[in-house]
Amino acid sequence: MSSIATKEKTDCSGCNVCAEACPKHCIEMIPDRKGFLYPKVNTVTCVDCGVCVKVCPFEEGNIKLNSPLTAYAAWNKDWEQYLASSSGGAAHVFSSYIIRQGGVVYGCTSESIHVRHIRVDALSELSKLQGSKYVQSDVRGLFSQVKADLQAGKPVLFIGTPCQVAGLKNYIKRIPEHLYLVDLICHGVPSLQMLHEHINHIMKGRPAEQLSFRKGQLFRIEITSRCGTVYSSEPYGDTYFRTFLDGISYRESCYHCPFARKERVSDITIGDFWGLRDADKLPSKSEEGGISVLLPSSVKGEMLINAIKTDMYIYERSVEEAVTGNDQLQSPVKDCMRNRVFRTSYTILPFEQSVFIATANHKFKTLLKIVGRKIRR
Repeated sequence: MSSIATKEKTDCSGCNVCAEACPKHCIEMIPDRKGFLYPKVNTVTCVDCGVCVKVCPFEEGNIKLNSPLTAYAAWNKDWEQYLASSSGGAAHVFSSYIIRQGGVVYGCTSESIHVRHIRVDALSELSKLQGSKYVQSDVRGLFSQVKADLQAGKPVLFIGTPCQVAGLKNYIKRIPEHLYLVDLICHGVPSLQMLHEHINHIMKGRPAEQLSFRKGQLFRIEITSRCGTVYSSEPYGDTYFRTFLDGISYRESCYHCPFARKERVSDITIGDFWGLRDADKLPSKSEEGGISVLLPSSVKGEMLINAIKTDMYIYERSVEEAVTGNDQLQSPVKDCMRNRVFRTSYTILPFEQSVFIATANHKFKTLLKIVGRKIRR
């Protein structure tokens, strides 16, 4: 039997590459009790060829990382698109450029409350990819589509988490010049099951039409139905958002992520430029939106940035500044007892109750502080 079936959960990111690369198609990604996808091998048809192990990004020696060549602070010059995007709108600018070259873009969309990767080949469809989605996107069946587009000679831009990019690279094997890879600075991912359970808890059976987590620099979860906005909350007022920000609900592999470091797996890494020094002194800086960090780690990445320079305000910064301001470019989020309590509880209890149990100690300490302050007064 292929050893991919016996991998620990800490060593599987659910990138799907093993299932897509299997020559016998005997691997299926199945959700566990927390909703995270893991490979299940059909032992009857498996010939123990070892392909699944050879492509797994978490296997030692299967990934190659490169140090960033430089760093840039950047944001979209198009005001409307800038405000519609998270951070500085870099992903939208890169995507627009690739499509104008006759290419296609693969990125994450939220259709109703279903978050998955899709293929986009028209500028009018790019709005589907805008906005942050703080959940693990479903990429099943996607890598073969990317390969078909590459074989047809189309320029392809793939945007995803580092583990998804690494999985695609191992699936493609020999990366052609017309494949551009962009990874997001990822802190960790909850499962789609957690998100759906939370939304159903809020909506109480009513259908949700749209979900958003962020608008520019404003972090706020909003759920919309046909009648308008039904639910809106600050991050720490929402159970799902709070567990995401506190790193409680992540996939187990996220706490051991080999990509949470300065060295990167893609052509360009993008995210928020946290820790940007003297941002107010940058020419043309807007107070309403965020600023993207661009970390090119290949010559191809630098070329792509140069190609879109007329569409963005771009200012070169040091790699050290970008890394210092972002913990996820230094190390993974640390696992702790609270997270383990949540994972254990969530195998037998609903999401909301599991979060309450995991955070009860924190709530109790907060209550004691409030009571103590009132007594001292």
